[in-house]
Amino acid sequence: MSLIAKNPIDLTYSRRNRPTLFSSAEEMKQLCVKLFMNYFFLRRAKGKRGVNQADIPKYLRHFENIIVDLHSAWQSDPSLYVGYSRGKGNYTKEGAYWDAVKARPYLSQEMYLGVIEYLSEVGLVENHIAKSGHNRFSSRMKATPNLIERIDERKINWASASIDFDASAIIVKDENKKVISPPNEPRFDLARAETNLRRINENLESSLINLNISDAEFCSLQNQLRTNADDETDIDDDEYIEPIDFSSRYLKRIFAHGSFRWGGRFYGGWWQYVPSKYRKFIEIEGCITCEMDYSTLMPRILYAKVGVRPPKDSYVVPGWDEGIRKIAKKAFNQLINSSEDSRNERQWHRFAPNLTPDPLPKGWVNMKKHQRSELRRMEFRKLTGREYTELLRDLKAMHEPIDQYFFTQAWKWLQRMDSDIAERVMLRLLDEQVTSLPIHDSFIVRRGAEDLLLRVMNQAFREIVGVDGQIDRDETVYDPPPGYDGPRIIRGSDLIDKTKKHIIECSSYHRRAYEWEQVWGPL
Repeated sequence: MSLIAKNPIDLTYSRRNRPTLFSSAEEMKQLCVKLFMNYFFLRRAKGKRGVNQADIPKYLRHFENIIVDLHSAWQSDPSLYVGYSRGKGNYTKEGAYWDAVKARPYLSQEMYLGVIEYLSEVGLVENHIAKSGHNRFSSRMKATPNLIERIDERKINWASASIDFDASAIIVKDENKKVISPPNEPRFDLARAETNLRRINENLESSLINLNISDAEFCSLQNQLRTNADDETDIDDDEYIEPIDFSSRYLKRIFAHGSFRWGGRFYGGWWQYVPSKYRKFIEIEGCITCEMDYSTLMPRILYAKVGVRPPKDSYVVPGWDEGIRKIAKKAFNQLINSSEDSRNERQWHRFAPNLTPDPLPKGWVNMKKHQRSELRRMEFRKLTGREYTELLRDLKAMHEPIDQYFFTQAWKWLQRMDSDIAERVMLRLLDEQVTSLPIHDSFIVRRGAEDLLLRVMNQAFREIVGVDGQIDRDETVYDPPPGYDGPRIIRGSDLIDKTKKHIIECSSYHRRAYEWEQVWGPL
């Protein structure tokens, strides 16, 4: 069943493979042992050399990683493919499957490809091998219904997915976003950063993080994420936009441009892909939550650098409607994140607002970036009657005190500062037995921990930046609608009716909670 992809476009809906993903379920390990035995006997029947005794645990590890990875992707979306590399360079030093901090490979090329090809041969994996040489798309694989049936009959679910905590979650990338060995920078305590991140991830692994929306809303959300798979969103370029995968409850910390001085943000948690309008429905350990964020974080840091008080709202531009504030925020980030060669206005055609045409034009998913950018700028003209370049020009003039930081790729050191703040916030909350979910400059905690979160965020910002931050609380599910003057007393019969309706309409939410308790016990 191993195929050569004739039309790679059909396989573009995919995510990268996760070489550190495993399972805590004993049933999964038993399945892997059974499949390995069949693999072993099939090799012997074909006259191939046997497997050394010392290699058996390694083979089992590769079986487990591949099957758990494919199962997680399937549970996220049965049509989602997992992309993987077959090239030798990715399995050696500084390749995609090389743990640069531990100086060892996550995967063996021979074992990984051998197991995939075996699983494909016996009908458990749909495998599409990319042609040799440079390709835009890597090879793709996906679980077949046969494999999912074997997993389901053993009652293995998403909650048992785990990561290899011995593998490093600290990643350094060079200017081309290739993973490299960590630099020797005495001012950065790598061992301490790893210990801190492991503590955070161990807590996240044992915490039920759920999304309390209806099945219809969840389906709509997944389709939205699929449509905007490579759109400009709150997520940085270090991560693809992916459909929600509830097993992705771990963080990695990614540094940039070959140094611990740049970047350092935390990525990987499924909640980071959830659009803001749905985030208030995220629950932690069955509790409703509250989100707080550092308002105008980047401008406040820059103004602190020059010793000038920032505007009341750095994203409300004189002469422009306040309704485009979100667009202005993205525009500000473009100004400070771009390089010197974009300072000339003739180069500003590279910039586009974070607007998506509605309805989406035909072929949007397969359009190139510059084509999408032009359509975004057209959408901006329809919305405002003005050119996007005008907004950039007015925004730059508004922030004349920090003009020196525009077109300097300031994001590199700004992200390092905000990631240090985020690490400090998460660790201090853990000291108080409070789980927090970071989304770069905001944090989600259970209801009741708001005052603690506010205090910790204020402390961390002042310690890192040297001035007070500005912190906002986002809308929560328990906030009444603006202007609401209805009854405050709820009848018992109303609660019963709403509960029945919720069980029917939000079956996947309840199923996830049940599956979690099957693995981790009652909340």
